[in-house]
Amino acid sequence: MKIEVRYLSKSGNTEKIAKAIAEAAGVTAKPITDKIDSEVDILFLGGAVYAFGIDNELKNFISTLNSSQIRNVAIFSTAAVVKSAYSNIAKLLAEKNITVLTREFHCKGEFKFMHKGHPNTADLERAKVFA
Repeated sequence: MKIEVRYLSKSGNTEKIAKAIAEAAGVTAKPITDKIDSEVDILFLGGAVYAFGIDNELKNFISTLNSSQIRNVAIFSTAAVVKSAYSNIAKLLAEKNITVLTREFHCKGEFKFMHKGHPNTADLERAKVFA
């Protein structure tokens, strides 16, 4: 089974989760600037919610994906305020006819004075279990 992990992280929160997922899956987490050039059974795709939406860079990455190459996507995310980026990311993937797994991973991310220390060790362990 071919597994890839890609993420967009501006503050480092989502990157921490990506690395935990990748460790559990036995692969290397890579930023979305690292294109996918082969067929993938499961793509763990992570991003964060910025000002109640996902970043344009992540939207552009999703636009490069195709359903003949990516069989399934598992979404993970971090955010300080909203509960998840799942719906934003899943909608874009569905428009590309890419199967999105219904199970997701989300945790709070540290932002300024909110959620100090997150993702923490417990969050990272939960991410590994998710993978």
